[in-house]
Amino acid sequence: MDTAGVVLTAIGTVAGLAGAYFAWLAVRPRRKAKAAQTSASSTGQGKAAAVGAKYDVFVSYAHEDLDWVLGLATQLEGAGLVVARDEVILKPGDLLVHTIEEAIRDSADSILVFSPASVASGWVQQEYAALMQRSIEAHRRFIPVVIEDVELPAFAATRYYADFRDVSDTEYERVVAKIIAALQS
Repeated sequence: MDTAGVVLTAIGTVAGLAGAYFAWLAVRPRRKAKAAQTSASSTGQGKAAAVGAKYDVFVSYAHEDLDWVLGLATQLEGAGLVVARDEVILKPGDLLVHTIEEAIRDSADSILVFSPASVASGWVQQEYAALMQRSIEAHRRFIPVVIEDVELPAFAATRYYADFRDVSDTEYERVVAKIIAALQS
């Protein structure tokens, strides 16, 4: 291997390690969360407060699916849940990655809306990685929500998902009620 190859390999390795470290920082469990959970449970506060979270649920989605997501978010909020999604948490001038990381870290649970647009989105793929890692390491609920025909990634496919493909209005309401019940438990 020539010198340029060695240098590029070293740079790639360092970049990969730095990326993994910052992804871990975004989803690492906080020590304060356990103490907050005990305190909130004894005072009868909601789930977000019980796990030391600011939001009940973080919703990841592709912007092409915004109209559909707004309908779901409205129903979740109507049930008293505090929903974090980009349009709610971002303010002009915010650093996207830091604000999203903070919202993921400050959410009790998460939802990822799967559609062809979200599966193709590099940004949603990064959120998926952080959400899944947090779900596994911090034992937080991760709910895949399928709104169009897509192949779920391997880890998401291990979860019971909410299927909204070709549902009637009555069935839609029933599936939303199941999501709400899961997020409130």
